[in-house]
Amino acid sequence: MRFLFSFLVIVLTLAFFITAVIYLLKRAFGDWTVFRPDSAVFQDALYRLRQCAKEYLAELVPWDGEMFSLLSLRQSRAPRKGECRNAYVGYLLSIFQEPVVLYCIQKVGKHKIVLARTHDREFVFRQKEKAVDVWLNGAPLGVFSGNALLSAGKEEKVLAELREKPSELHSELLLPGGSTVSLTNRERALGPNPRAAVMVKALETREEDVALALVLLRLLVLGEVK
Repeated sequence: MRFLFSFLVIVLTLAFFITAVIYLLKRAFGDWTVFRPDSAVFQDALYRLRQCAKEYLAELVPWDGEMFSLLSLRQSRAPRKGECRNAYVGYLLSIFQEPVVLYCIQKVGKHKIVLARTHDREFVFRQKEKAVDVWLNGAPLGVFSGNALLSAGKEEKVLAELREKPSELHSELLLPGGSTVSLTNRERALGPNPRAAVMVKALETREEDVALALVLLRLLVLGEVK
């Protein structure tokens, strides 16, 4: 009887160990596959985020030519609905408390997939170990690595350079052609409803796409969603 009891203990212990190993391998494999190019896991996650976003888009205020300068650091969480059980959903607000950017975030392990929508543009961010892939309206925009956004493709042109200044009120975003955007550091922000960015001059459409991508990446991917 004692031998049988010992044998059962060994079998159960071995079964528990094998189950734990399989679980850890499955989780690690899932975290890895979601970041492979054209990964079915990533595409499925993105499809679910897009389906989730459809339930909230009607709340967005149209994005006009002045909205970039009116975007604030304030965020508002949205109630979860049917398609969003595994996602964090909320809005970035204007300085007038209007919902102007919708975000849907899914965490995979320690990483994130972020879908951010204005009423007319879609940004997707896929966080990897030391880089973030960025898409605009379904097309590759670039890769953020080493504080620079590099264009997609073999040439890897610098689309923007982020110069973080955490001890100051603003960090600087440098765009090709000499345009500069001051990005407000959330920890140093003043007032109850600080602007997310301050521009010296109006941006062209392409410049605004890149600058907005970096603002969203900084708030929703690199920063802590409130």
